[in-house]
Amino acid sequence: MKFYNNTSDIPKSLVPWISELESLGIKSEKLNELNDVYEVKNLVENIKHTLFQEFKSRYHTEL
Repeated sequence: MKFYNNTSDIPKSLVPWISELESLGIKSEKLNELNDVYEVKNLVENIKHTLFQEFKSRYHTEL
């Protein structure tokens, strides 16, 4: 199993999604080659959806 320890080693297709995860406050020191673009994209979308639902329920806003 290969680990990416340096951001320059990360495949270009993953870079935007890794950046988005970091903007959500999630940073991983190591990524393995099993994390493909589809998995990372779904992770980002699920986290954003969860945060939005939590915000909505906490502040009782109708959006």
